[in-house]
Amino acid sequence: MRVLQTLSCAALGLMLIVGGIGAARADRPKTGGSYSETASSRTGTGGGTTVAADPKLTTPPQCVTPTQDAAGEGRRAFMRMNCYSCHGMGGHGGAMGPSLVGEADETAEAVTQGEGEGMPSFKNNLCPNDLANLTAYLRLLGTGSEPTFVNWWEAHPSR
Repeated sequence: MRVLQTLSCAALGLMLIVGGIGAARADRPKTGGSYSETASSRTGTGGGTTVAADPKLTTPPQCVTPTQDAAGEGRRAFMRMNCYSCHGMGGHGGAMGPSLVGEADETAEAVTQGEGEGMPSFKNNLCPNDLANLTAYLRLLGTGSEPTFVNWWEAHPSR
């Protein structure tokens, strides 16, 4: 155990010596200059120009062919649209959003219209079956039969 601690400390020390803390990066001016000047040298502008957003980030996701498993597709939509970041991984409430257990019937309006100042509208991010699938998934929350994991980034992970 003591040997492992010594090796860990030695490795950390070596990283600090070789890399340095806050060492000058190759892409930063070494003497003087500002962030704007550095950005201008890369873009060829005088600053104040915003790079265009990646179109893949502003368009709805590619919708997949519906399957027989509406609840599984609903869980996939729940993950894809980042619902879990506010409502928790299982929809039982999170840091910002309330529990969705027993709230399946109120989902469609909240998702498409938003809720006051707390929840934004997701209508531009929805695939045609997302609302029905989300409702099917939310109906199962708290019953013990809800899907707990799906590879939301794959169209049909089990096939």
